[in-house]
Formats: sequence, structure tokens, C-alpha cells
Amino acid sequence: MSRVFRLVLFGMLLCTSIPLLVHYFENLRYAVNSYIRSAPIGKQGNCRDVKVSVNPVDDGKVTLDDIFITVRTSKKFHESRLGPIIKTWFNLAKKQTYIITDGDDDKLNETTEGHVINTHCGHGYNRQDLSCKVGTEYDTYMASGKKWWCRFDDDTYVNPPRTVHLVNGYNWTQDICIGKLSVPSFTARYRGRSEVYKFPHGGAGCCISKSLAFKIKPWCGREKLGVIAKEASINDDCALGFIITNRLKINLKLTDLLHSTRESLKDLNADTLHEQVSIGQAPKNTVNLDKLKNVKIFNHDVDPTLFMSLHCFLFPTANICKT
Repeated sequence: MSRVFRLVLFGMLLCTSIPLLVHYFENLRYAVNSYIRSAPIGKQGNCRDVKVSVNPVDDGKVTLDDIFITVRTSKKFHESRLGPIIKTWFNLAKKQTYIITDGDDDKLNETTEGHVINTHCGHGYNRQDLSCKVGTEYDTYMASGKKWWCRFDDDTYVNPPRTVHLVNGYNWTQDICIGKLSVPSFTARYRGRSEVYKFPHGGAGCCISKSLAFKIKPWCGREKLGVIAKEASINDDCALGFIITNRLKINLKLTDLLHSTRESLKDLNADTLHEQVSIGQAPKNTVNLDKLKNVKIFNHDVDPTLFMSLHCFLFPTANICKT
């Protein structure tokens, strides 16, 4: 075999092999990246059955700037419900928190430094208007590109540092929804079939990872969420849970650190208040601060939600606590 022929043959084999090698290494790169994305933070678990640590670890992997916080409300509640929030915990997460509402409010928008979003969804407390609001929350979060979406109602006190601590117990690159159930499960009639689902109660709040947020995109958003809510005859929070636990078959990560008015809040151990992430409020259903010492308790007329008193207990150096 001549030298020229051998060179030609080698060149042909090389040209044939290069695409195969490229394909091989591309598949290898994809497999490695997939493994990295699915790997848990801690030592527990494996790729097939990922488990997360029971005790959240504040290891610095996520900061407050990695969290997009939304508070859903209506214009009629801007003063009564948002007032206590703006005076208290909002100041700890002003850059990260957005007010999702149904009307313009120049004063509130100025106070929050442009963080009021008028959804123009309608003022009603019906399935269509509420789903439109939650869908707008989702769209706004997706535009932010942040690692976590934590959503709360306008009657909830939120502890931002503890929210960071909570999500740091989980891997945002996994499909995670942290929440609390109001009841064990629900059943919806969807496309002619009875479907069982669970949902994180909106009054307690929930946090959804970026990975999961991308997975729910086919059903979620300003227009889409209302469609599935109508088809299943369920409300907005339920629709979100229906998508996650029924359509995607993803289990919720339950926690006792989120609290809604579905609970008797006066029974919440005051010694654990520093650990809680969210605490709802309703008339005659608030936390009991009477047993705590050296706490600035505001007059009921000034602080009917006890948000200010609670805030001063948790963060005594806040400006409202100095008066």
C-alpha cells in the first residue's frame, strides 16, 4: 500500500470519526450537566430518589437577592392590609418584594419605590380575576430570572431572613415547592375525570424553585392559569397546586414554619416566633405576645394586626420601635 493511499484512507477514517466523537462528547456533557443539576445539596439522596435535609442549612448558596417575593392584594386593601406590611417587614426586603394589585396607587408606588404592579385583572373575588393576578405574579417572577419565587397574601407577616434560611435547605435547580396544606387533599373534575391534588395554602405562602417554575409554564401565566382553573372548576391557589401535584406529579415540601389564619395563631408558641417564616392575621386571630417580656406592644387601634408589635419583638432596632 502506497504512502499516498494510506494518507487518503486515514483522512477518510478521520472525517468519518469526528462527527461520532463530537456526538459522543456532547452526550457525555449533557449527562454530566444533568447529574449536576439533579444532585442534592447535602449527602442525603441520589439521582433516582432525591431527598433534602430536614433542617435547612443557611450555607450562603442563596441570598435575599436570589428571591422574588410577591404580595397579592386589591386596591381596597392598600391602606388596611398593606399599611402594616409597609411599616414592618417590607423594609427588610424592599428591593425584592413586589405588590401585585388591581388598581393604580401613586402614593403606594412612591413609598415602595416603584414596586407596585397593577395587573388590570379586575377587582372581583372570582376565579377569573384571581387567576389573572396569580398568573401575572408568575409572569413577573419569570421575567426576573431569580432562583426562587415566594408568594404571600396581603394579610401575612413575613420574616425575610427566615425565608432565606428556609429555601437554603433545598436546591433551587430541583423541582421544589415549599408550602403548607390547609386540608390533606382535594378532588377536582377535570376533562371528565376525578383528579386528586394538593395545594400550598396561599394564606401561609409558598416558595417555588426556578426549576419547577419552568416546568409549570405550559399551564401557568396570565392567560393560561385561568384556563385550567375554569376547566377544573377550582380557584387560583388550588389551580397552582393542581398543576404541580397532579399534572406534574411533584410532591410538595411541607413545613411548619408557614402559618395562615386557618390555624389558631394564639396557640403558636411565642418562644418559636424567631424561627417562623410567615404568620397570617385575621380579626380575633393573631399571635399572643402577652407572655413575652420587654416587648413594645402598640395600642390596638394603632396596631390591630399586631404586625408592628411582632416586628419590634423580632427586630427591636427597627425605626418604628424607637418611638
